[in-house]
Amino acid sequence: MLHELDPMLYVLGVIIGIGCIIPLQQARKILGSLKQEKIVGWPHSRRMLLGLNVVIFGGLLASTWTWVIHRQLLGAGASTACTAQGCHTLIGDSRWNEVPLLGVEWGIFGLLAFTVLGFIALSLLFSPTEGWNRTWLKGGLVFSGLGLPAVAWLVLVELVLADGAPVICPFCTMAHIATVASFVLFLLLSKAHDAGDWEKSAEPLS
Repeated sequence: MLHELDPMLYVLGVIIGIGCIIPLQQARKILGSLKQEKIVGWPHSRRMLLGLNVVIFGGLLASTWTWVIHRQLLGAGASTACTAQGCHTLIGDSRWNEVPLLGVEWGIFGLLAFTVLGFIALSLLFSPTEGWNRTWLKGGLVFSGLGLPAVAWLVLVELVLADGAPVICPFCTMAHIATVASFVLFLLLSKAHDAGDWEKSAEPLS
């Protein structure tokens, strides 16, 4: 039931949802009603960059939260940060909560990955007219794309491989959604830049 979900799950859902909505043309009316005329007047590419930064922030929070859950499970054998059984089954099992070959837990790996993506996206947002932005866009596209096989593997674990499968870790799912959404936004931004649909003379944010 919805009322039984962990409050942090709502927070993450709202953050990632807002990030996905901001780039939409329909969002301009919403932003206008919230007296955000400056953002409404931004070129579409900059609003996509803003949405990308919000999505990445949501992914960073989700990854951090899974790390918190893991710390609690290691220390007390239970977690107050997530009451869903999937969190205990997946995050509490080292077979599924470690990156293959690296031995690093997924929460830390995701935290580092979203930090790198956030640095790229934030740099592009503040300096969208710099000559290096195409290279950084392509870098963000490739780096976020590398997360897709990881998402596919973790979904396979949830649906097939884990004990008692299918089991769903809702906070892991939020991180997955943020990963896919980041890739899609980087892809759209890259295509927009290649097509010349990119702001040429806007002043960098300060």
